[in-house]
Amino acid sequence: MQLRYESPEFAEELKRRINGNGEYRGKAKGMTWKTLFIVEDIRFAVYSDYSDGELVERKHVPSSQIEEYRKKADFVVGIPTYELSVEIATGRKSLETLFMSGTLKLEGSIFKALQYRGAIEMAAKITADLTNESNIPSKEDFVKMLSEQGLL
Repeated sequence: MQLRYESPEFAEELKRRINGNGEYRGKAKGMTWKTLFIVEDIRFAVYSDYSDGELVERKHVPSSQIEEYRKKADFVVGIPTYELSVEIATGRKSLETLFMSGTLKLEGSIFKALQYRGAIEMAAKITADLTNESNIPSKEDFVKMLSEQGLL
């Protein structure tokens, strides 16, 4: 069965794949932080909590709670559009390249992120593999899905 991109089932499968990947876990040893990715044009956010490299929590944040979660996060990544977020998730665009070009906004210690660069790259690859296996909705359908879940 094909998963729908960013559905609750997608999030659980991503968590399972990341935590089950030995190469990722080796590179992520000691990585303990919280991230918040915000897709700015639709005010959609994903919060992730990592403890010693394990993805212990990954959830969608209601738009009304984004600022509250921003305060908890060690890293906040602002992605201008849904379309760009899909390009990142599928691996067609790199977070690092977009950050260096000024396309993405990053709040947090770049030095701390660089310490776990290999783990971040592995997580991006695992995410891209799952995303490319999934049904990716149009922006309109994605907004409808989020609205139905009470996230917008």
